[in-house]
Amino acid sequence: MNLVVFPSNETSLPVWGVDLVSLPGNKHLLAMDVQPMIKEQNDVYSEKFKGWFDEHVDKQFEWGGDLPPEASKFFSTNALWTRLSGEEAVDIIQTKVFDAFSAHLDLYLQLLKEYQSDEEEETTNHHEEYLQYRLANDPARPMLKSLYGPEWTEEVLTKVLFPSEM
Repeated sequence: MNLVVFPSNETSLPVWGVDLVSLPGNKHLLAMDVQPMIKEQNDVYSEKFKGWFDEHVDKQFEWGGDLPPEASKFFSTNALWTRLSGEEAVDIIQTKVFDAFSAHLDLYLQLLKEYQSDEEEETTNHHEEYLQYRLANDPARPMLKSLYGPEWTEEVLTKVLFPSEM
């Protein structure tokens, strides 16, 4: 599952993203974050998710390992990034991960609800850079190509999933 919510690219609001990748052998990769679109705003928005991180992530999930340098700039300091495996993995996803997901989404929706565009100065965010990164590094590309062919895959990636003009 890959779920991304892009607010207007005329704001400093972060992108909300969740990735849950299940692999053969009952192995799972999980990322959940409000991805900062303006470097200077990282601390402002990340602070709003500190309580969520402390409750749902810090003592419950191990860090999933180093992120590639080109990807790390798109993660906040309160991201959930973990790897799950073993017989209990599905149960953890259905309970702890689902609880973390629900609370994280609620916080993000509250952030959107409270946002006041008239209180924000004109900003330049890096939505376009983020989209280009996701397009170039989409891990589903090989699978989609094998199922639907290269032409269909590239059209969906460039026009639906990661369009350059939003």
